[in-house]
Amino acid sequence: MRSEQTETAHISLRGDRPENQDRSIILEEDDCCLLVLGDGLGGHPRGEVAAQILVDTCRELWEQASRPLVNPRYFLQQCILQAHRAIVEFGIRQDPPVTPRTTAVLALLQEGECYWSHAGDSRFYLVREGAVHVMSRDHVVRNEAAANACLEGCNPGAITRCLGGASQGATPALGTPVPLREGDVVLLCSDGFWGQLEESYMLSVLHNALPLRNALSILGETACRNGFGQSDNITAIGVRVGRDCYGLGDRSLPMDEESELLAAIEHLNQLINKTL
Repeated sequence: MRSEQTETAHISLRGDRPENQDRSIILEEDDCCLLVLGDGLGGHPRGEVAAQILVDTCRELWEQASRPLVNPRYFLQQCILQAHRAIVEFGIRQDPPVTPRTTAVLALLQEGECYWSHAGDSRFYLVREGAVHVMSRDHVVRNEAAANACLEGCNPGAITRCLGGASQGATPALGTPVPLREGDVVLLCSDGFWGQLEESYMLSVLHNALPLRNALSILGETACRNGFGQSDNITAIGVRVGRDCYGLGDRSLPMDEESELLAAIEHLNQLINKTL
């Protein structure tokens, strides 16, 4: 899909859980956009608080920073590390102490680039022309290189990285920055979203001509129906890139094959005219 205007959208559903422990936010200003999503871990107390602390910490750092950000990757790293410390400190202050935990996935769009970071099994997607161009790798036991050796007996879906819980620093993964193109969709989502949808269906809905808010609404309701009776919390936030997207228009993007052919024809015509 090609669109002049950049779209942002979000959805969050409780599903069949007693409460929604997902939290998310989209912050936009001065040709920059920050997306943040956290999914409080079930089985640990106050997961919803951990996810909210992540969102609040990112908002505070965003408000303090000057934009465009000089070092986007460092900014994302600080968001996660400071949120981790704040979650741990919150848990220690409780009586008795608790260990709230949350996943985290962040994306920063500025100057025609998308920077991203994550911890846990909430995902980052960059969808281009109806296909997954970039996707985060879940931090779960089945994806760890030495899972059988050092984590034997653990649930294969157990999360190996998160914010909160332990006193040591979190270990987020910093993804490689991605140059944006018009029509790209940057999507952040909890496992209740991607885990209850067929990927092919998700991609087809995101790729059609629907406004992004409608596409996410359709996908969220479908995920909830697919998990009927046992549906997890379902949250997704995203950006569909338009020509006005966060400095995209200032970048000199590679030409596609058609544009290259037209440019070659024009150059050839100029040479012919000079010889006449």
